[in-house]
Amino acid sequence: MFLKLAHQVWKDHLKPGNSAIDATCGNGYDTDVLARFDLAHLYVFDIQKKALNSTKSRVGENKNISYHLECHSTFSSVKGSVDLIVYNLGYLPGGNKSLTTNVQTTIKSIETGTLLLNPGGLISCMLYPGHPEGAREESALLDLTANFSSKKFQISHHRSVNRSRAPSLLLIQKIIY
Repeated sequence: MFLKLAHQVWKDHLKPGNSAIDATCGNGYDTDVLARFDLAHLYVFDIQKKALNSTKSRVGENKNISYHLECHSTFSSVKGSVDLIVYNLGYLPGGNKSLTTNVQTTIKSIETGTLLLNPGGLISCMLYPGHPEGAREESALLDLTANFSSKKFQISHHRSVNRSRAPSLLLIQKIIY
């Protein structure tokens, strides 16, 4: 449910010529959605070669897309600012469930990502509290973002009220000064 909401938010947010990051490409479904927009550049990250290969198979090569086998914690390959950063946290569907995103690198990535955002830029983060590390990530990210300045960021969290372990969507938008 919230993944469809995220995709709609991206569609409403992105303009031709914008740049975006898929911070955790997984099997490439979000990258595929993002590749359909008229982006100046799409940076795609994952720490698993299997994930990048799956994404490349799904999306293909494109001069406006660069694939990076590296952790999302630094975004060292990103040149300039971006308008959207997308996270789909957890583990690679169909992969090793013990290999997940983790609190430390995700928090560092969100902090770095906020610095890369253009004014009005957006971070979209699908959270998966149904497994232990996902629950820790959700809690830590909600604590972290609750302390972001309301003069600099607008934060919203969309979740199911009657399903506490269901995926949720965290949106962080940098306010235009």
